[in-house]
Amino acid sequence: MTSEPQVLILGGGPAGAAAARLLARWGHEVVVVERAADPAAQSLAESLPPSTRKILAATGLLGVVEAGGFHPNGGNTALWGGEGRRDDFAGGATGFHILRSRFDGLLREAAAGAGAEIVGGVARLPERVGDGEGWRVEVVLDAGERVEIAPGWVLDCTGRAGVLARRYRVLEAEAPTLAVVRRYRSEDGWANVDATHALVESFERGWAWSVPTSERERHVAVMVDPQLQDVLEGAADLSAAFEAEIENTALMRSITNSAVPAGDAWAVTASMYTSSEFAVGRALLVGDAASFADPMSSYGVKKALASAWLAAVTVNTAIRTPELAGAATAFYSDRERAMYRSLREGLAVEVDEVGERAPDAFWERRARWLADQPQSAADANAPDGPDAETLRDDPEVRAAFHALRLGSGRLRVGRRETADRPLVIGNRIRMAPALVTPRFPGGVRFFRDVDLLRVVHLATGSPNPGALYEAYSEWAAREDLPPVDLANFIGVVALLIADGVLVPGPGS
Repeated sequence: MTSEPQVLILGGGPAGAAAARLLARWGHEVVVVERAADPAAQSLAESLPPSTRKILAATGLLGVVEAGGFHPNGGNTALWGGEGRRDDFAGGATGFHILRSRFDGLLREAAAGAGAEIVGGVARLPERVGDGEGWRVEVVLDAGERVEIAPGWVLDCTGRAGVLARRYRVLEAEAPTLAVVRRYRSEDGWANVDATHALVESFERGWAWSVPTSERERHVAVMVDPQLQDVLEGAADLSAAFEAEIENTALMRSITNSAVPAGDAWAVTASMYTSSEFAVGRALLVGDAASFADPMSSYGVKKALASAWLAAVTVNTAIRTPELAGAATAFYSDRERAMYRSLREGLAVEVDEVGERAPDAFWERRARWLADQPQSAADANAPDGPDAETLRDDPEVRAAFHALRLGSGRLRVGRRETADRPLVIGNRIRMAPALVTPRFPGGVRFFRDVDLLRVVHLATGSPNPGALYEAYSEWAAREDLPPVDLANFIGVVALLIADGVLVPGPGS
């Protein structure tokens, strides 16, 4: 094993494996330390929505997951706040229902195939060395040998364990959650629910979910408040406590009553937390090591992969262009902080839907805590771009959108002010020009994967919006960028018109 790798990654889960694969493919020497799997340990099931395909593609793992034979995820069936609803993914798109043990193993194999060295062992608490920016890490190998590693960079991807991250962890003590999980099997399938749907249900003292891992097997979990002493008291064992909670549900009870338990129940903590720091010297906290949002968000693995991608970009930037290391780590920290705030605000919406229907302490405590949280400002350069829903409801943007649909005239450039901002371009963070507009005084460069400055540049040579779309599509194809949806593109042009960057000419 290399004692001074460019990058040492602690943990080989989704975040660690994805970051390792990217960095190895980009030519860096990468060592991943992952403890040996406990054959007796239970493996969680999780649901990945279709939108996860985008980040899987960005990390080069989409083909690996598609070939993994995972059960398709076609949508959600919910009984939330007393109201039932069925949500199929638009256009028949599907995601994946995964068993984490197998999913993580496939991702580690892909990282090793890309050149990362996977080492079985456990890392001790890293120690700062030299100028205070570097780290020294002792690793106890599975065989018992102790080795000392002095890497260029450290990525803590050890999840909730947080080998380094626990030094900086900030627990959300007002919203504790305990997940009690049990597997069920039904040889006849699940007659009363869609076999591809995840199930979600709120009840008075908590909420529950169920994820299918095949047509005949489902994982079922109840999320309760560990501060409620009667959660476990009075039950002969954890399985009995789980069954008692299931009796408080309707949808989950309907599927478990006709199925057979496949083993005993087990419990994992699912409480939320974040970090006071996300970048410490030449170390980054990544994925669940950095923060963990309530499982209600259904964003766990997707968040871990997005965090891993940006961490890999950040480290690649710092190694290739050391003068941008500070800007890159600040950019990473801002994104991690914004991602957690966004997930927490999404949780507030779900809690509000339960509202006064569930006066139990579980919901009252969460509602009170979320009401005290400050709202985050819109981030124009977030990974997915500006908030599309907010812009879609903006009357000026809507007016420009409808005018474009009716007209066909040339667009000319009006206001065009730019400012340099750190942006992800390719596999690095670079200082690049962004448009400064009334709606985005801090500057914005991309919207729904469309390069706004390129649109402005091409507008002057295009006789009408349709020709502008064709010109942009041709440029994107030459740059090997993904195809651009026409509706999204017209929305981008409408935004630029509303902000005066583009001005409609005669006939539009």
